[in-house]
Amino acid sequence: MHPLISVIIPVYKVEKYLRKCVDSVLCQTYTELEILLVDDGSPDNCPAICDGYAAKDKRIKVIHKPNGGLSDARNAALDVMTGQYVSFVDSDDFIAPDAIETLFSALVRTGADIAVGNMKGVNEAGEISDYYVPAAAEKVIEGEELLSTLLQPCAPNRLYKKDIFSDLRYPKGKLYEDVFIYHKILAKTNKMVFTGTTVYYYLVRSGSIMHGEYNIRFTDIIDALKSRCEWLDSIEQPALANEARLFIYSRVAVAYAHLDKSIPAHQKRLREITAIYNECYAVLMRSNNIGAKQKFRLILLKYCPKLHTELFGKKMPLALG
Repeated sequence: MHPLISVIIPVYKVEKYLRKCVDSVLCQTYTELEILLVDDGSPDNCPAICDGYAAKDKRIKVIHKPNGGLSDARNAALDVMTGQYVSFVDSDDFIAPDAIETLFSALVRTGADIAVGNMKGVNEAGEISDYYVPAAAEKVIEGEELLSTLLQPCAPNRLYKKDIFSDLRYPKGKLYEDVFIYHKILAKTNKMVFTGTTVYYYLVRSGSIMHGEYNIRFTDIIDALKSRCEWLDSIEQPALANEARLFIYSRVAVAYAHLDKSIPAHQKRLREITAIYNECYAVLMRSNNIGAKQKFRLILLKYCPKLHTELFGKKMPLALG
């Protein structure tokens, strides 16, 4: 008897994509599934589509709840799931027919806590490209090497042992929810396996939150990275903590360039992220491993943010030169 695997699919305003997503899970070569469709107060036909699927396949359970966002939807399913393992699929994406079997087999064979597959990106014209390729062949990592995955903290494209989420939940109402808890997931992970094969297809669409115009919610990542810094400091990883601080610098620079100080909510948020940046600034300026060019940028952002924007633009890269 194969163990039960829970697949969590949050659903909100994805009527155009939902059937393809759910069908890709239903046709898995691994069949011992509990499929949790979480209708997050979707105002379109999604609730009816979910109920229709539940009426046809006993493996599907539908949770109807008021809108609370992606984190809240995932949490609602985590609270009631009964599988020994759990996987997340976003409702505008889809998975390969053998995705669950591939992830489960690799996890069991290697004794890992998390199995991770490769991802392809798919645009709305159906064009497919590499999106996330952490390994070309099966690879196991453990110990400090797990920290190398910090820059790819997505929830889907992987299978987790249920115990990882025994006392972990996603932060409600936040963007970058995966960044907020990924270091906490790593703290409970002894071993991770990369399958080296494509298991997940991510839809790149212009209407999604993460591909829209900049807004104040994008600054959530600064709080998430602050939490990551604190954790990395606690496990004595100063170099990685400073990498996270440089990431905060780049995101604060973007916020300074885009937020409007004439709006009270923006004023308040700028004060909050400035306090976070000042903490990072003090640490980075004391570091002997931060170059003169980078320290000049740090100083400029702290004292002359408008000039910083004029010199470096409104979009700061993740990897700084």
